[in-house]
Amino acid sequence: MLKWLTIHEALPGHYVQAEHANEIQPVTRRLARGLFGNGAYGEGWAEYIAQVMMQQGFADSDPRYRISYLKIWLRCVGNAILDVRMQTMKMTDDQAMSFMMNDAFQTRAEAEGKLQRAKLSSTQLPTYYVGTSEWWRLRRAYEAARGKDFTLADFHDRALDQGALPVPWLGKILLRK
Repeated sequence: MLKWLTIHEALPGHYVQAEHANEIQPVTRRLARGLFGNGAYGEGWAEYIAQVMMQQGFADSDPRYRISYLKIWLRCVGNAILDVRMQTMKMTDDQAMSFMMNDAFQTRAEAEGKLQRAKLSSTQLPTYYVGTSEWWRLRRAYEAARGKDFTLADFHDRALDQGALPVPWLGKILLRK
């Protein structure tokens, strides 16, 4: 869990994202992207890059890390489902707790905290799952457009240099001819 948290929150997750954001010019654009940054961009990037790290051989394919990450991904997907059901299907607190503990394998304490978070910040929990999916979709499109000239470093740098835009808008910028 600590390895994933380090990747997500620090390197190469939010810290690298913030370093790129600090270089955006002009400063008015940097401020606008900082103030109105897109949650799916930020949380999606951090989850996407954790998956990329694993794909690239991080933790030397240690099955313990893989199992730990799969638990985290299940939580990510479960949190998205929870938020949508609570906001659109009138899921009760008891149903939410049962879902998180029995289907998403969260501890009672984690589930209680997540329930409060979903009530206080509707639509934030799905940003991890939605954003990750959008980052992968954008990467595939960018890779197809660049062909043999594609590199992960170029894609990541060009994408992060734009700041926290909605990922579909980011795609319009990166895929312009």
